[in-house]
Amino acid sequence: MRRLVLSSLLALAACSGADQTGPKPLSLNGSWRQSGDLREAATGDRHINLGSFSLAQSGDDFGGTGSQGLDAFCTTASSAKYTGPLADPTTFDVAGKLTGRSVSFSRVDALASCEYTGSFVEGRRNRMTGTATCRYTKDNVEHVFEGQWQADKL
Repeated sequence: MRRLVLSSLLALAACSGADQTGPKPLSLNGSWRQSGDLREAATGDRHINLGSFSLAQSGDDFGGTGSQGLDAFCTTASSAKYTGPLADPTTFDVAGKLTGRSVSFSRVDALASCEYTGSFVEGRRNRMTGTATCRYTKDNVEHVFEGQWQADKL
């Protein structure tokens, strides 16, 4: 009986190991390829973009720049080319917070205001998905686009 107890204690001690660090924390640092599919419910306008984020993280906070890229496909409900600020390839600033696997960040500039929420895909450290809402005013009319976004670390 003593041997069984001693063997069990030795096995338990060996399994606990000295390294109690757990998994590495998630990191947003680096370059990300991002895309989105946003629609305006009131008009039927659609914005599909392929762009990028360049992010730097410090603790739970992060910031950086984003771009909608030159490959934005934006149309009005009548399939005419959309020319609003969401189609502008100009670089914009982003800032946000990473809490566990959840991410939230904002774009606020002279052209548009966007709020992104989402999370890292379960089991992945290089892919995030979520929802976004972007607003801007053009010709004294407020436009609100909502939809999905995703980002993959390069």
